[in-house]
Amino acid sequence: AVVSTQSTGGYIQSYNSEFVAEIINVTPDADAEIDKELIRSFNTPLCPDCGSDLLKPQVVFFGANVGSEKVEFCYEKVRAADRILVAGSSLHVMSGYRFILDSKKRNKEIAILNIGTTRADHVTDTKITARCGEFFEQFRDNHLLER
Repeated sequence: AVVSTQSTGGYIQSYNSEFVAEIINVTPDADAEIDKELIRSFNTPLCPDCGSDLLKPQVVFFGANVGSEKVEFCYEKVRAADRILVAGSSLHVMSGYRFILDSKKRNKEIAILNIGTTRADHVTDTKITARCGEFFEQFRDNHLLER
């Protein structure tokens, strides 16, 4: 069965209506530590079709492989772009870094916005060291963009 991200999020929220994760610590590459009691009290919803509590979101976890169809889709989009902006990634894993290497071979301009160093700092044309949320809020406010 195919379930949309929005309906899945709503389904999980219905089991944990008061669950709010408070981040205790964030490392430069954005790993976050969440209070252990919040994790223990989290209720995993059961699959409405089979009753299993083994649910996997449609994301690729660190160390897992990205499917070849998804990789090719990303290559197509990156190759069609005039320029590349990396926002909030250290690019330490090959799954993202490979697109930067491909873009550099194609002489595309690359800009990186991140709070720390990245694996691609040596190939970027522009590097902005800042928090993404703060940067984009200031950009919006300074350019009078609508929310």
